[in-house]
Amino acid sequence: MDEAGIGVAAARARRRKLIWTIAALMGAGAGVGFFSALLEAEGGGFLEGIPPAWAIAASIITVLAMTIGSWRYHLATDELERRDGMWSSAVALNLFFVGYAVWYLWWKGGLVPEPNHEVMVVATFAAAMLAYLYKKLRP
Repeated sequence: MDEAGIGVAAARARRRKLIWTIAALMGAGAGVGFFSALLEAEGGGFLEGIPPAWAIAASIITVLAMTIGSWRYHLATDELERRDGMWSSAVALNLFFVGYAVWYLWWKGGLVPEPNHEVMVVATFAAAMLAYLYKKLRP
């Protein structure tokens, strides 16, 4: 096999590894979400009344999946992909820190309701995804 063929084969293997890593992370998230919804109390709000044992198990699954998945993702990506990921993570973290601080201060000043953690997490994730897409799709 010539050098070009080796490079193409390595790129395909790296892409396959990346796809399997993302699929495993999605599977872990779907499993935790499914069983959390299945075990929550009737008539409660989002994840209200889940059993303590499931809360611990779901936390362990989440930490392990994110730790192992992040490491495998790091191994399957190149330096440009990692740079884009770090940039988008920095944008999201800044949004979280500034957004939470402002919301908290306004809450303490009686201007808005107490900060909603679910909204902050979704906004942070959305900011990371939008920043990443900006880096990937801009000319």
